[in-house]
Formats: sequence, structure tokens, C-alpha cells
Amino acid sequence: MAVAKPLALAGVGGRFAKVAIGLLTVLGVLLPVLVSTPAQAYAAKGGSAADLFVTSPPAPILASPGKVASTTFTVGNLGHNGLEVRIIAALVRLQDNGQTRFVEGSDPLFSGRISIVPDLLNLPARRERQVHISVNVPSGLTPNDYFLGFLVSPVINSSSVAVENDIGALVVLNVPGSRDRKLVAKLLGLAFLNLSFSDSASGIVRAKSVGRSTLQFSTTNEISGWPSVTPSYFTVQPLLLPPGLSRDIPVRVSSWLGLGWYTFHTTLVYNLTDQTTGDVTLSRTVIVLNPLWLLVIPASVLLSIWARRRRRKTRRPGLHRATRSSRVTRNIGHSLRS
Repeated sequence: MAVAKPLALAGVGGRFAKVAIGLLTVLGVLLPVLVSTPAQAYAAKGGSAADLFVTSPPAPILASPGKVASTTFTVGNLGHNGLEVRIIAALVRLQDNGQTRFVEGSDPLFSGRISIVPDLLNLPARRERQVHISVNVPSGLTPNDYFLGFLVSPVINSSSVAVENDIGALVVLNVPGSRDRKLVAKLLGLAFLNLSFSDSASGIVRAKSVGRSTLQFSTTNEISGWPSVTPSYFTVQPLLLPPGLSRDIPVRVSSWLGLGWYTFHTTLVYNLTDQTTGDVTLSRTVIVLNPLWLLVIPASVLLSIWARRRRRKTRRPGLHRATRSSRVTRNIGHSLRS
């Protein structure tokens, strides 16, 4: 009996272990499915902010003071699921190099004057829609370009999901009339003392609007020198530049030889009025010199010294032979005379 009891307990323990393993196996299969089901159902219900795109009007919209100006921009859904989108007016903070920052809340100058139709829309998968914008332009508005911003964001009906990135749309109103436009520019970042110890030289043309009105300018760059480079001429398409801001246009030249001299000729043309233009011309010459070329001179000197010493060594045996032969001749003559 003392032996049978442990055997019975062992049998019960074995059956319990099998049941426990079976339960763990079932939970291991079902638990991931149960946990992931809500997330999969939510993902199938709506898209994400990454699926959203916005196309702003490519050119400024003509606007007359006291009248209504209208335009459209495109909102699209690149995803495979439907997407609900909201559009609101935003305040635009303009920055250098064409950068913009959108802040919630409309521009005080146009507060209550902007209409967005529709401001809430449902986008099916792989579809896009037009959003109509109407602006009641203030009567006393000074001639200039005015930048209106709009924030486009997906509507997420979940407390556990937050929208981190909105997409901005930019609409530019062009109020015609006489303006104060002025542009200055300078070349920056080129080699110190116009000498670049490299096989290339690069810098930037920095254009800055110093008038009171937004201007539009285009840039042409021509590079001349030796050895010739390709391309030696290129144009930067017209860019808008609000007052007080700047834009940088990169310039670069590279010599396949690792040695050369080049002159940058840059011309910036901007609109003074609707009929006349102004321009700013810059010029700068640089020398490019790969540091390996600095080894050529000492290497040439060392090679010359080595060659001279080698020539001297090859001449000395001949001189010795000639000296010995002359001595033998003198000895033979002396013997004959004696």
C-alpha cells in the first residue's frame, strides 16, 4: 500500500500536466487572435494620415479689393481604405528658403472672410476631390501677395489614436497695383581667398527681398574657365520671395583634372512692376587644386636629383678606363725612348 499511493499520485500529476499543456496551447493560439482583432477591425475601417495628399494652386490667384476671389485645391486618398478628412483655415508663418509653418487659427486680416466647401468630406480609396475656396477680399487691402493657409487632416474616431501630422495647403492672393520691390544678393561659401584645395568648389547665391512687397525672381548661372565643365549654364525657375526673407541657390563646379580655374557669373532678374524688371549680377573666380598636385613639384625635384646622380655614376667608370689607357700609352712611349 505504501508503494501504490505514490504511483496513484504520479498518475494524477501526469494527467494534470497534460491538461495544463493543452490549455496553454489553446490560449497560445487564440490569445493573439483575440488581442489583434480590434486593431485589425479598426485598420479596415479607416485610412491613415500617410494616405492623404494635397495639391495647392500652382499660381497666385488674382484678387481685387472689395470683391470675392475663388480657387480650388485637390485633396486625395492614396490608401486602400476610405478616409474622412477635415479642412480648416490656418495662419501661415513664412520662413527662409520657401519653408512655411501652419498654425491653427485664420489670418486676422481674413478672419470670417474665408469659405471652405466642403470642409468635411469622405474620400474613398484611391480617389481625390476638389475643395472650393472663396475669399471676401477686404476693401482697403494694399497691393501685394497674401498667403492663406489651410490644414487638411484625417478624422480619427478613436481616443487611442492621435493625428501627429497635418498637411498644409497654400493659396496665394495677388492684389494688383504699384509695389515696392527690391532684391539684393551675394555669393557665400566659396573657397577662402578664392582657392579650393579640392577638385571642386561650391557655394550659394543668397537672394533677399528688402522691399515692402513680395517679388518673383529667376536665376541664371554661367560657369566659364579651364578645363571646361558640363553643364556650364543652368537656370532656376521663378521663385516667390516675401519681404524680409531669403532664398539660397547652390552653385558648384568640379574639375575632372583636379586642377582648374573657373568664374561664376550669376544674374538674378526680378519684377519691379508688371512691365519692367530689375536685375542683380554677381561674379566670382575660384581656383580648384587637388592636394595631390602639391606633391608634383617635390616629386619632380627628387626625380631630377636622382637622375643627375645616376648620370654621374654612369660616367665615372668610363673616365677611369680612359685614365688607365692614357697611363699605359705614356708608359709605352717612355720605354721606347729609353
